[in-house]
Amino acid sequence: MWIVSRILKFAALYPKHLDLNGDHGNLLVLQKRLQWRGVQADIIPVVKPQSLDVLDFVLLGHGTKDAWAEVLRLDPGLLMNLAKLTRDGKPVMAVSSGYEFLIEELESTQAKHAEHVSEFRNIDEIVGYVNTSVLLPEMRTIGQTTFTLFHGPVLAKNPDLADKIISAAGWCDVGIENNQLHAVDELAKASRRTAFED
Repeated sequence: MWIVSRILKFAALYPKHLDLNGDHGNLLVLQKRLQWRGVQADIIPVVKPQSLDVLDFVLLGHGTKDAWAEVLRLDPGLLMNLAKLTRDGKPVMAVSSGYEFLIEELESTQAKHAEHVSEFRNIDEIVGYVNTSVLLPEMRTIGQTTFTLFHGPVLAKNPDLADKIISAAGWCDVGIENNQLHAVDELAKASRRTAFED
């Protein structure tokens, strides 16, 4: 069994700007799943330009156009720094407009838009809510960066995805099970079923 002994540092980037649908709840999901396996993680709000290299996980949430304009005014190097983390294989998660901005930085292309959609979807057994007109895959992975168009705390509804992130980062053995994990995993199953009920 392998478990990291130090306290992990998780970054919530500009939480007053980029947490439109509770996207930073993904950090809480990872934190609790680690805690129940004996690993401590602190969630650190990042509200000004700073080095992200010392952090163990970085979450880039969803925000309005005005919120993004303010963030990029405050931190013009943010997307460049996040692109470097992705290329270096560091654990990052980008949600909705965060996905759009970061993938544009990485691939030097602008995401295309089409008719707006607003619905629950199941993509390769990952369930989430899409509310966008951006023509990007709902889920995508580059190295240890997870991109998703699914709004909000998608990891709460998809514990297997949360554990995949934990395992890939090498933070602990996701084979460790207990009553808390079993209980929330059962709630996640029920939530996934409910998402598609009329």
